[in-house]
Amino acid sequence: MTTVAQPAGPAAQARRPTPTWVLGTAGVVTMFVVWGLLVRSGAVSRDSLPYPEDTLARLAELLTDPLFLGQVVQTLWAWVISMLVASVVAVPLGLALGYFATLYRPASAVVHAARSVPSSAFLPVAILLFGLGTQMKVSLSVYAVFWPILLNAMYGVRDAEPLMLTAGRSMGWGQRKLLTRIVLPSAAPAIATGLRVASSTALIVVLSAELLGATSGVGTVITTYQEAQRPDYVYAGILIVGILGMLIYYGFHLAERLLVPWGHAQRGEGR
Repeated sequence: MTTVAQPAGPAAQARRPTPTWVLGTAGVVTMFVVWGLLVRSGAVSRDSLPYPEDTLARLAELLTDPLFLGQVVQTLWAWVISMLVASVVAVPLGLALGYFATLYRPASAVVHAARSVPSSAFLPVAILLFGLGTQMKVSLSVYAVFWPILLNAMYGVRDAEPLMLTAGRSMGWGQRKLLTRIVLPSAAPAIATGLRVASSTALIVVLSAELLGATSGVGTVITTYQEAQRPDYVYAGILIVGILGMLIYYGFHLAERLLVPWGHAQRGEGR
């Protein structure tokens, strides 16, 4: 006897989670509503927080300004270099330190000690060595994101299933085959997570360096408008930075889902 599947009832349909984009949109709308109410109620001065519609108008102006877009490119260029340099060095080093037990323990202490020092502490040194250009921003950003990428690579290797490694060795696999067949696939989700977290950190550090005295980038534009007492342009610039950060984060998240789908399956992320 064939059983015909019945459509899900109202209770089952009610349990369906709300799409992420709906929640995100609701959050953004709520933020602007609260923002507008704060300014119009007089709780916050317009000199420190302009009307949201004025800020959005300035945002549209900046997005069509070739000079400003050139500064955005400068910021993104420093971000790209930082991520490339840190990834090329930290990922292979993390794999090696995590795979070889004789290196893992002494390296862990050094890594945790070094990562506890904020990159901003090296700002005077970076300015002395590289001036106020792109190299200064990149050096600070590389230092900041090197450690999370390295640690995630190390931990990813250490989380490799011991039974699988034992099985590989019992079949006569050499170190190279063990790395490519077992260790790398096992460590890939952790590495991807490290890169995703580092991508946001790199943008923050680059922008911070620009705000503190670099000669190019979005941060320098924000500082210029702050000195000119144009809060509408300042907040417009901040919103643009927020949009960049969001695009970078979700871009890495999408790449992670496409390139390392088993990582999401392991964490039980069906969506």
